[in-house]
Amino acid sequence: MGDLQKIKRQFTLLLSILGAVDLLLLVYLLLPGTSQSAKHAQEQSLQEQVNTLTREVTPLRGIDEKLAQTRVDVKKFYEQKVPTQYSQISQHLETLMKESGVSSTGIHYVPDPASKKEKDDLPDVQKISIDTTVSGEYSKIARFINAMEQDKFVFIIDQISLSSMESSGIVSLQIKCETFLRET
Repeated sequence: MGDLQKIKRQFTLLLSILGAVDLLLLVYLLLPGTSQSAKHAQEQSLQEQVNTLTREVTPLRGIDEKLAQTRVDVKKFYEQKVPTQYSQISQHLETLMKESGVSSTGIHYVPDPASKKEKDDLPDVQKISIDTTVSGEYSKIARFINAMEQDKFVFIIDQISLSSMESSGIVSLQIKCETFLRET
């Protein structure tokens, strides 16, 4: 009988241990994120995050080379399209007037009341306001305005006002525009 008691205790102990292991495995299976489908869903979510971040970062690849090229392009633009002296602007406008067949009473540079450099202003470039009155036939004035808009220098026409119109077909327009002067 003593052996049977001993075997019964061992069997009870073994059954208790197996029950505890079963309980632990059941808890493991029921915990969220431990099943195969939960792991697969988590893996898909992580892959979507990787894809999203890759799409966001892709435009930034090679940014160093793009910035260097942009600096070269800006320098080239300044050299070709932005004069360094007022006289270059005047001579160029007079040439455009002569080629278009219009005349002018003069070119006046208007001081910019907000001459302080703003945060968003272009570096090493000063904005110049120009006021001039041109006279000529309507078609020639239209040709002059078109030439200004398509010119190698940057001219931004702000305002055009009719000053006078003669019966002979001669029109006088006051033109206010802006250009830029490169600081050397």
